[in-house]
Amino acid sequence: MPDHLTLRPARAAEADAIATMWGEAAAWLRSRGIDQWQYPANRGTIVRDIERGNAHVVLGGAAYLGTITTDECADPEFWLPADAPNEALYVHRLIARPLAQGVSLGSAMLNWASRQAARAGKRWLRVDVWKTNADLGRYYEAQAFLKVRTVDLPHRRSGALYQRRAGAIAGDGPVLL
Repeated sequence: MPDHLTLRPARAAEADAIATMWGEAAAWLRSRGIDQWQYPANRGTIVRDIERGNAHVVLGGAAYLGTITTDECADPEFWLPADAPNEALYVHRLIARPLAQGVSLGSAMLNWASRQAARAGKRWLRVDVWKTNADLGRYYEAQAFLKVRTVDLPHRRSGALYQRRAGAIAGDGPVLL
């Protein structure tokens, strides 16, 4: 594992690298009997998020170690007007590659996003999580997220909603700037 990790906005040419990380994560989940992400990455969504400056990659030297996408777009099927959806930054496609295990990269990316949310004047960092992945819910709780509720829509696989205060730092991962 390189000593220095860099988080930066993803470039257009990196859409395939992000899709590959998605595929690796899906295979890892499948190997553990978890049905999350068992479909191809939506390359069009990845490209759109790169073009908007919302997709980021973490590099260790020349190796892609992870990716995170953040935006201010609350999913209206999940976040209600009473949730003050404009007061949050939302995390999507948080992926830490297996070769980055042991360095708390997921925690580091969430802490980076939390600082971004605070800098943007947001109150919350939020995520919607796959409803059937209880381990993932526990992971977010260990990262100082509180469960808001589960929205059980038959046409949606995600719907377990979590949030933590913007600016809150949790875990022991490296600092990503």
